[in-house]
Amino acid sequence: MYRVGQRSVGRLAWLVKRLGVVVCGCLLLRAAAGLVEGGIVLPERLGTAVLALELPGGGEAVLPEAGDPAQEAQPPEEDTGDASPAPDGEEGLSPIVPGGTQIPGEPQGGGASDGDAAPLQEGDDSEDADPPVSPEPEAAERDAIGTTITGKGGGYTAAGDGIYIKNKTTYDIDVESYLQRPLDFSVEAGDAVLIIHTHSSEAYNPTPEDAYVASDPSRTEDPAHNVIRVGDELEQVLTQRGIKVYHNRGLYDYPSYTGSYDRALAAIKEELAAHPEIKAVIDLHRDALEGDGVLYKTVADVGPEPSAQVMILCGTNFSGLKHPDWQENMGFAVKLQAAMAEKYPTLARPMKVSEYRYNQHATPGSLILEVGTNGNTLREALTAVRYFGECMADVLTHQS
Repeated sequence: MYRVGQRSVGRLAWLVKRLGVVVCGCLLLRAAAGLVEGGIVLPERLGTAVLALELPGGGEAVLPEAGDPAQEAQPPEEDTGDASPAPDGEEGLSPIVPGGTQIPGEPQGGGASDGDAAPLQEGDDSEDADPPVSPEPEAAERDAIGTTITGKGGGYTAAGDGIYIKNKTTYDIDVESYLQRPLDFSVEAGDAVLIIHTHSSEAYNPTPEDAYVASDPSRTEDPAHNVIRVGDELEQVLTQRGIKVYHNRGLYDYPSYTGSYDRALAAIKEELAAHPEIKAVIDLHRDALEGDGVLYKTVADVGPEPSAQVMILCGTNFSGLKHPDWQENMGFAVKLQAAMAEKYPTLARPMKVSEYRYNQHATPGSLILEVGTNGNTLREALTAVRYFGECMADVLTHQS
């Protein structure tokens, strides 16, 4: 009797187990059918699996998995500014991306760069630790064609002795009247100059002597190799001439290129509030010239050392934005242009008069200075800004 009971109990347990499996299977199938009816699907999208959850009202929430292109940093948009001209097909050139001075609402920047790998701490298992991050490669030097942009070609207005202007507005720029008008400010009584860089990471064509790790094409966060270094050189020249200088060496265009003018304007306002003796603001950039795959560098025929050219950009209120002092800035720009034309012919490219204001409404005496292009080397830019600094010192001290 005991044996029969044990066998019966065992068989009963086996039947219950099988019945449970069948019931669970039915429940799972029913649940799955209900989920499909509810809208959970696994679509194919460019070979990337994603979960698309249908929401009430017909909307769809897509949850990308790691590696989905939608999660990756977007590349910089194309420059919406005007190409800086050069002789022989000058209007066909266009700045590289990103490069040159952008109009307000500048293009999207890239993502932040990875930092160095953290060193192993005591007790770390080296087998479980992340491998060290490989150092990023240095930017590669590119061949560039030299060009001297004099303004003697088409598209420019000739005014004064050797002064050429690219006027992007319909305003009548009377250069002679600006030359005759006294400068509205002076640095003789302890007033100062502010140097800042809205696009601080703009860099130059690398060489073995001036190699750098790029954060984006023709850009680096290293202040020893971007336009901040050129600002250091201008500061030194002006200081040697007895002019007080504040150099804001902040990085305003990285990791996000968008909003760099807003961030730079906030910094300018802080500097003006802290140092009311600031009477002139130089926003120092470098330009970018490239067309049909050809990289250009500007060449100034001055002095024994290779030199880039410089370009002054003066903003206006032509776009409709408030900029009541743009004509004071124009007077400063014209005087700088005339000083360069007289002392260092070919140093200055034609001055650009823009319809936009580029933060120059913050204070009279505000200008953008483009020193060289992405085809120029850092050494050529440093040489150019030294010549410019001499001319700027002459104008500010009324020696021109």
